[in-house]
Amino acid sequence: MDKRHFILLHSTLWLFGIVLFSDPAYSQPDLNYKQTAVTLLRNGNYIEALEKLNLAIQKEPSLAELYFLRGFSKYGLDDYLGAELDYTRSIDLSPYLADVFLNRAVVRSQLSNYKGAMEDYAHALELDTANADIYLNRARTNLYLKKYYSCLIDCNKAIQMKIEGEMVYVLRGSAQLGIKRFPGALEDFSRAIEINPASVAGYTQRGLVWLDLEQIDSAIIDFSHAIKLDSTNTFALFNRALTRIKKPDPTGALHDLDQVVRLSPYNSYAYYNRAIVLIGMNDKKSAIRDFNYVNRLDPKNIMSHYYRSRLKAELHDYKGALEDLDRTLELLPDYADAYYDRYQIKNKLKDTRGAMQDYKKALELGGKNHFNPDSLKLKKKDYYESLTKLSGDFEVMNASSNKLQNQTIEIKPLPVFDVFLGRADFDKVRLYDAYHKQYYYTHIVVLTNIRDLMGDSTALREIHKQTRRMDTTATIPGYLYERAIAYASIGDFQNAMNDFDATLKLDSNFILAWFSRANTRYELIRRLQVEEEIKNEITITRSSQKFQTTAPSGELEHTYEGVIHDYDHTLALDPGFPFAFYNRGYINTIMGNYNEAVRDFSNAINCKNSFAEAYYNRGLINILLNENQQGCEDLSHAGELGIPEAYKVMRRYCYK
Repeated sequence: MDKRHFILLHSTLWLFGIVLFSDPAYSQPDLNYKQTAVTLLRNGNYIEALEKLNLAIQKEPSLAELYFLRGFSKYGLDDYLGAELDYTRSIDLSPYLADVFLNRAVVRSQLSNYKGAMEDYAHALELDTANADIYLNRARTNLYLKKYYSCLIDCNKAIQMKIEGEMVYVLRGSAQLGIKRFPGALEDFSRAIEINPASVAGYTQRGLVWLDLEQIDSAIIDFSHAIKLDSTNTFALFNRALTRIKKPDPTGALHDLDQVVRLSPYNSYAYYNRAIVLIGMNDKKSAIRDFNYVNRLDPKNIMSHYYRSRLKAELHDYKGALEDLDRTLELLPDYADAYYDRYQIKNKLKDTRGAMQDYKKALELGGKNHFNPDSLKLKKKDYYESLTKLSGDFEVMNASSNKLQNQTIEIKPLPVFDVFLGRADFDKVRLYDAYHKQYYYTHIVVLTNIRDLMGDSTALREIHKQTRRMDTTATIPGYLYERAIAYASIGDFQNAMNDFDATLKLDSNFILAWFSRANTRYELIRRLQVEEEIKNEITITRSSQKFQTTAPSGELEHTYEGVIHDYDHTLALDPGFPFAFYNRGYINTIMGNYNEAVRDFSNAINCKNSFAEAYYNRGLINILLNENQQGCEDLSHAGELGIPEAYKVMRRYCYK
């Protein structure tokens, strides 16, 4: 059985393996936080539950049950790294409950730590030999590992123990499909459907059996039934598309793949297969568009580059075709067909010498000659044979399309913080304790990274108030500084910068003036970019391996250096000011100074170990730099500390 036969289990079954319980072996923490969290968990409100459990753990840090519950909450958000850490903490505090080992085994399977998972299943069985759920979940892990006979043994044991529900038959049927026992697989999937007539897994998996048996109409009926039950099930849609191609029904296949792309916009396999279908329909430009998506999402997809080169050549874009063939051969240097194609393209571009070199290389590698071109020159038939049958990175839209972490997100670092002088809800601001610190004019500094939190009317009143003060008394640094903040909030950058400069002329150690002048300079850059109709949002993309920003070079780049200069002054006056490190890290990110940015965010975290935004931004950069383990750990911390976007990023980048 190949991967497509059981990928649905990854999409729909794992939540069945998590057990939520309350055991007398655990002592009772603060009932308000704990009981509220349990209620929230049962309703699927994982973010809110996480907040309550964090508060409970602050009050009772040695209670194993709280870590178990928090691990359950993180699992519900697909934060497998964080869940494993919490389950481990729970086990360290109380290693006597089978359910905790079982849940950690499930999480470890998701992390591809199968050895650790199997050890946990064994521990769980030592503690509770009558727990059928342990056999069921171990069967699932064995299925992932393609240990089909071991999966069958565990399923049979669970059935003997009278486990309820259709999933054990879906698992056993998938194992039977893996060893080509088609009658047994059909019987098991039919039994699953009999137990639960709304079993999307049962219909979809049975559809795969019919597909293997070349019973196309029966396969389409089952996939269609699954889609009727769950219109967002990308796996069923994907496989119905493949089946419709076999019928053949390319129009229907294209419709299904359109739906997959809509539901799962980062699924490179769906774009790739849709491109193949579009080639068959002779829509070359649309096929190139889809290959463009594939190459951004999966830059190492060799066939995407290769097929796009052929399409470009057919449209007489020979330079574009040559670029794609160069990339193809960079990824696969022994690909004879690509050398043969490049020989033809170089001939078109009048590069006779290069063409002959490629022709000789093609002959050397594949024994080809121009009278017998490579087999891939056959158009529709061979394109269709190249359809990708693996299901790939489906985004688990199937069982719970409204899950927070499955929502699409524009991945970009969280913005800078600045001093806030108005009034706002507590959750919109951060506080910095400057008590007994030099160079501050206040004991508590209030900051926010939410733009436009101070309304224009409030800012204008503040400008009038500080101007009147200076007219009636004396011009002191504090008055100038507060007026500068108000000017900046309404976009009057000239007056804001004049007041910041005047503040620092009166008091060169006015630390917040250095800090806020840096922020105002950055905001000026951002506004100028908008005015010039330049895309100013910063996004993370693996294909380009850099944060995308369009800040012009020259004068504006020098201004970025000016921003950094002001943050440097701030930190020279207060080396423990986490928000200055954070802001400088953000600017270094924009400038492409990623190592410096990581150091800045790390220093911010060292100064303030609960700095959620710093964990989030450092996590993004670490992922960008292919430091996935560290990046995903940072995102897990950020999510735990209250940044829900972290779970969306983890879902996209941390787990396959």
